[in-house]
Amino acid sequence: MYAGGVFTTIGGQPRNRIAAIDATTGVPTSWNPDADGTVYALAISGSTVYAGGVFTTIGGQPRNRIAAIDATTGAPTSWNPDADGPVSAFAISGSTVYVGGEFTSIGGQARNYIAAIDAATGNPTTWNPSADRRVSALAISGSTVYAGGRFTSIGGQARNYIAAIDATTGNPTTWNPNANDNVRTLAISGSTVYAGGLFKSIGGQPRNCIAAIDATTGLINE
Repeated sequence: MYAGGVFTTIGGQPRNRIAAIDATTGVPTSWNPDADGTVYALAISGSTVYAGGVFTTIGGQPRNRIAAIDATTGAPTSWNPDADGPVSAFAISGSTVYVGGEFTSIGGQARNYIAAIDAATGNPTTWNPSADRRVSALAISGSTVYAGGRFTSIGGQARNYIAAIDATTGNPTTWNPNANDNVRTLAISGSTVYAGGLFKSIGGQPRNCIAAIDATTGLINE
């Protein structure tokens, strides 16, 4: 199990903001990338751990707010998209790493709060939904990327705090649950999207901070 946050010790061992923990014993392993700032988000794909946050170095190497780390050695790889603001969300599909946060450029390209990055090169793809404010959560199912955050528009369309985006074109779909406040976390199971955040209503229904949404219709599950 991998953990990120603001800690400087975990399980009685010095670990700066990122650690690997034995899932059986709860004891930290020797894996120790040593981030110099808070780690907000982690994702794993194969032998790589992706980290996002506010750090500017990890594993002794300069990495601005986003990095890829060898899951065995704890050393950063050469993958280096170089975000200009905090990275707080990941979703991975095949060779593409989708990221969200408070950045306005990544990999030397203008990308407002959401981007897709080639997992091999670290270069942003042409996918560019361009949210108007922070993207705090991402999840992917099939050909759809679900996003949550503080935005009220994405891809040039009005979307209040939650949206579904075509994973190929970057255009928002018609799916539009219309939350009344920040969506901070998303999870998908089958045909249901689970959302959590600060909202009190979503999809026209009263829901205090947590809801289940039909992944096709955008309607709230009873």
